[in-house]
Amino acid sequence: MVRSAVSLLLLAAAMPAQHGSTTRSNPFNTPEDRAEGARLFRAQCAACHGPNGTGGAAGPNLTTGTFKHGNTDEAVFGIISKGIAGTPMPPYSGDARQVWQIVGYVHSLSAGKGGANAKGDPARGAKLFEAHGCARCHAIGVEGATLGPPLSNIGAERSYGALQRALTNPDDEVSADYWMLRARTKNGRDVSGIRLNEDTYSIQYRDQSGLKSVWKEDLAQYDIVGTSPMPSYRDKLKPAELEDLLAFLSSLRRTQ
Repeated sequence: MVRSAVSLLLLAAAMPAQHGSTTRSNPFNTPEDRAEGARLFRAQCAACHGPNGTGGAAGPNLTTGTFKHGNTDEAVFGIISKGIAGTPMPPYSGDARQVWQIVGYVHSLSAGKGGANAKGDPARGAKLFEAHGCARCHAIGVEGATLGPPLSNIGAERSYGALQRALTNPDDEVSADYWMLRARTKNGRDVSGIRLNEDTYSIQYRDQSGLKSVWKEDLAQYDIVGTSPMPSYRDKLKPAELEDLLAFLSSLRRTQ
């Protein structure tokens, strides 16, 4: 009974979030989880995808960061847990936590390979990053803001495909850590920022001026929005400019 309850809770983590069109991020993505995912992958998946995920006779290469049936954590979870009808890919027979651990390992196979795929000029990309005001939300080292994910090591953490999706379709995957509070107080003041915490009586959030909180009883209305506040750059940048910005982001690594 306890095991069944735990499995149900883990499966609930794989369900789409209720706010906006966001998808659920991997809740088991620590280094220890990825190490266990690597062990499970070698035992269950390597026969088709190769021991290092580079592909085999019956399974595609998993190190590119771009997959035919979806690239988000949630999409890869669905592929592994349900299989793909009409292909040699069967549903995974383990529990939900094991599936998430394999998801983390699969995504780690393409992390850090962005630089090899980036064809643009990082120096021009740095200028675009500055010109479009990206530092108003993102920090590189100690420079910039904290409304969005830090980028100091993004070139080692995310694949080229993941970075490209983040720029062209930022709603593709939005971590709950960056869901937005949008509210209006009873006296007509607009409130917005990154939701940090919420309890029965108050909401804590962060905006460009720092950490704040608001009492729910003072709000006329509020919503927690799961879509990304970041705009899509699909139509804001020319293809060559997008490649330059991707090259710059791919070059960001703490080891440098």
